[in-house]
Amino acid sequence: MALARFTKPVDGTIPVQALLYADEELLSSQDAVGIYDGLQKSPEHQVGIVHVTTQRLLYIDASRKARSRSFALDLAHVSRTDHYAGLFTSSPKVTLHLSADDSSVGGGGVERSDRETGVESGFETWECEVCAFRNPPGLSPSASRICGLCGVPRSSAPTNIQPSSSTVGTTSSSLASSVSTSALPTPRNRESIACPACTFLNHPSMKKCEICDTPLPRIAPAVSASSAENGTTKSAPATRPATPGIDEGAMMIKLSFRKGGDKPFYTALKRSLKGQAWEINNPLNRLLPNANANDTGAGVRSGISGIMHAVETRAQTRDTHMSDALQDLEALMVKAKDMVRLAAELNERLTVATAATSTAAPTAASASASEPEEATFIRSSLTQLGLQMENTPVTLDMMKDERRWIEELARELAGVLQGSPGSGSGSGGGLMSHRGLIALDEVWGGWNRARGVALVPPSTLLLVVPHLPAYTDPPIKSLVLPSEMRALHTPEYEPKVFGERVVRRMRLKSTTTTEIAQREGVGIALAEEMVSLIEREGGLSRDDGRYGDSDSVGFGGGEVRWWANVFVGYIWDGQA
Repeated sequence: MALARFTKPVDGTIPVQALLYADEELLSSQDAVGIYDGLQKSPEHQVGIVHVTTQRLLYIDASRKARSRSFALDLAHVSRTDHYAGLFTSSPKVTLHLSADDSSVGGGGVERSDRETGVESGFETWECEVCAFRNPPGLSPSASRICGLCGVPRSSAPTNIQPSSSTVGTTSSSLASSVSTSALPTPRNRESIACPACTFLNHPSMKKCEICDTPLPRIAPAVSASSAENGTTKSAPATRPATPGIDEGAMMIKLSFRKGGDKPFYTALKRSLKGQAWEINNPLNRLLPNANANDTGAGVRSGISGIMHAVETRAQTRDTHMSDALQDLEALMVKAKDMVRLAAELNERLTVATAATSTAAPTAASASASEPEEATFIRSSLTQLGLQMENTPVTLDMMKDERRWIEELARELAGVLQGSPGSGSGSGGGLMSHRGLIALDEVWGGWNRARGVALVPPSTLLLVVPHLPAYTDPPIKSLVLPSEMRALHTPEYEPKVFGERVVRRMRLKSTTTTEIAQREGVGIALAEEMVSLIEREGGLSRDDGRYGDSDSVGFGGGEVRWWANVFVGYIWDGQA
């Protein structure tokens, strides 16, 4: 019947999204649907969920046997649809009239090859023989048969076995079908073998293409003309009875909607059939040039021009998506500024109203008793929306002078670092409340998190850093480390002060970078940079472990240990 002929089994125990191809989109779903196989009910498919996608119809059985009873139907097989609205006890139904004609199935050869091999080609990775592009898995069968970069059809599996005499006709017909589908040029003689990848005409003795090294199909010897004239190839006598027609019930499937929902589902089904996504990915449609295309080759989608076209299309699509994303971000920032401005106005009005209430006459106290509660509610709502006005970020449109803007940004950054009022750091203090050394990239990230959507670029941060000492107490300065990494530090972490403190601790015992980082309360990366700075100034000497004491691993292993350089400032008197 139609179910056994046109459907493929799927695993109904996994989510529907996992069953979709990469180029497939889910359009609509409906539960409580039964299936008619032809004109009769299918006993095993009476309660399930039907999903329609851009390429397939999926039936997921609702029983415990969903793994064996679920199936998928390619919409390319659907030639016509009918809708029955139902009457009295009869449920609404959607009839799918199916067609087995290859011309109505965009990629019928693909379907047959997958059924013969038992492996769906869309779920395996393959490499193009022409451009060596590794095509990803998860594409639909029609899309997976062509290279996603150059558009050349995927060559069939190499066959090195010479076909037997009983399969000569089948091999010849399949070869002719593949050659016509791939739009290969007609050979100059019957002995030339056309490459299925690059269409080069090879000598019949060649097993691989001379151009792209693709395995060539084997051509069976042609039937001689004399045997054809003698009638030896006649397949059946003239008195053979005609083939009986196919039953109409074997070429249709009905969907019975037991709980309604047939109209929106049928609308989505018609939209999918009208879109014909399987025809867009059909290799034949992509290889054959458009009849209306001009002479410049606009319809070509294979070869070098196809590769260039694909690369340019992807680049344009990426640029378009990036531009749209940036426009959305700019629009969001404009709306955010409007919301901040509105919140500022509300905050000012609430402040004025609260002040007026506190100074009002006692006779008006009862009339205005509800105002503080309303003000508290509005302020809490603004806080939950992140629009509290105590920490409004400074933006360039607020200032007429750029120098004033940089100074205000320095004051704001000082509050973020040291936790002063108006910094946005809350009651938990600033980034450097309990730290004396911090990397500049961490400062940039923390500052932008505090500012919300009014982000600051790194170039602006570099302009603000030199103004920090005027707005911080103790003053915070910038430091360039040996690896060109920038950091901010307090006076306690000046290179000279830090070096003297570290050297004083290791007069009698060596130490490692990890131990220094633990004592100083800084990260290991920053501690390593500071130690390298002290070593460059001559304050420390390293011990790589080859000749270290018993505490070290020894023989080149373990962490580097540092010793105080006792030779600094030593003057040799010339005596041994």
